[in-house]
Amino acid sequence: MKYKNKSMNLVVFALCASLSALSQAKPNIVMIMTDNLGYGDIGVYGGLRAPTPRIDQLSRAGVQFRDFQVEPACSPSRAAILTGRMAVRSGTDAVLEPGVPGGLHPKEVTLAEMLGNAGYKTAHYGKWHLGFSHDRQPQTQGFDDFWGILFTSAPGDPADSNFQAIGIPTQKVLAAKRGEKARVVGELTTEYRGLIDAEITDKAISYINDNADGDQPFFLYLPFINPHNPVVAHPDFQGKSGGGAYSDALMEIDYNTGRILDAIAAKNITENTIVIWLSDNGPQRITLEPYHSGDPGPWSGELGSVFEGGLRTVGMISWPGTIKPFVSDQMFHSMDFFSTLAQWTGARVPKDRPIDSIDQSEYLLNQEVGSKRNHVMVYYNGEYAAMRYLHFKVMRAIYPRNASLMGDSTYLKSIPRIYNLKADPKEEYIISGGIEGVVRSLVLKEAELRLKYENSFDEFPNADYGYLKE
Repeated sequence: MKYKNKSMNLVVFALCASLSALSQAKPNIVMIMTDNLGYGDIGVYGGLRAPTPRIDQLSRAGVQFRDFQVEPACSPSRAAILTGRMAVRSGTDAVLEPGVPGGLHPKEVTLAEMLGNAGYKTAHYGKWHLGFSHDRQPQTQGFDDFWGILFTSAPGDPADSNFQAIGIPTQKVLAAKRGEKARVVGELTTEYRGLIDAEITDKAISYINDNADGDQPFFLYLPFINPHNPVVAHPDFQGKSGGGAYSDALMEIDYNTGRILDAIAAKNITENTIVIWLSDNGPQRITLEPYHSGDPGPWSGELGSVFEGGLRTVGMISWPGTIKPFVSDQMFHSMDFFSTLAQWTGARVPKDRPIDSIDQSEYLLNQEVGSKRNHVMVYYNGEYAAMRYLHFKVMRAIYPRNASLMGDSTYLKSIPRIYNLKADPKEEYIISGGIEGVVRSLVLKEAELRLKYENSFDEFPNADYGYLKE
């Protein structure tokens, strides 16, 4: 009875803390996302390539997730974060190629739309990668203000004879207010590639300065361009790390993060601002240039695979005065921010569609409660690929550990590969067949969970919005 009362007291404490947070003014939200940054790239995660003191400081001021799960690649991760849904549901579970129709459907409800309906001003500065047509761009997906690029980070070089011969246009830098047709304000040339993150930061600081004293809270979404290959750091940081382009870019990312945090502090809104810092997926390991590869840390694999190095990366959240700092070794998925932020802001989570996001507000306010997530089902390129359950990985689709985006997957139709991530973080030793009771239990759990999701896909067909009421 004694332990039961203690447990109940913890739950009551978490609920009271949550209600107390909601009774205050709605918090501002700043989400900073890097592109293809690895678990082992940041100092507080064991990274040794370049100093990252401001990111490390942010991590220690809030929750550092050491089991932070994402989707395998750029477009799927961005879709999941912004909708609170597995990317396969919106048909965005593969990297969106330029000129190809598709992207985030207009009937998806984005985090920006949900927060906008709760009274928030919203802005997006940086990389989108969720659609190119007007109805699938940020300014028509809930953002009041958009500036950035629609596709991936690769620049074009008009001076290159190959570009001239083929006639490939450079990617445009666009700007638009809500509902407007985007206008061209620049070009992502090789030279400008090293300058764009600094300009994203400049715009973020201006936005904070303009809106910190306003009557409305704001949601500021900042998807940086670096360290996506080809890595081009700002001229002020080139050669500073001694480790080449990627390490130079890490120093720049840290500096830009610090500038944003300083702007928040200068406006005296630190305690009323939630800062989320994450990478969209794991790093790219095989690149066309030397010194352009990220580090997955203790894990194996890279973006574009379902090895842990592609799915587990850097993630942290800070809300001084509300969230007490701690290190989380329990599972948290990037899409869980959707329902968690809804709880803290009074926003309404859509009820007319499946939402895979889990409200983790109680856990973040009181770690003793524990994470509510114990599994992730990974769908990638149109197929079921893997299940992460507790500290086990059940893998059905095998991708190359390196150069994953350029390699074909092999689908295992009978016995899956099963790894114990605590005993074997590199996923090198298959326990399938070796520990019969554990393997049987995991296969049964996989079948149970997979049936649950497949039934959901049947009831609410993926990328088909006919079930929604107009």
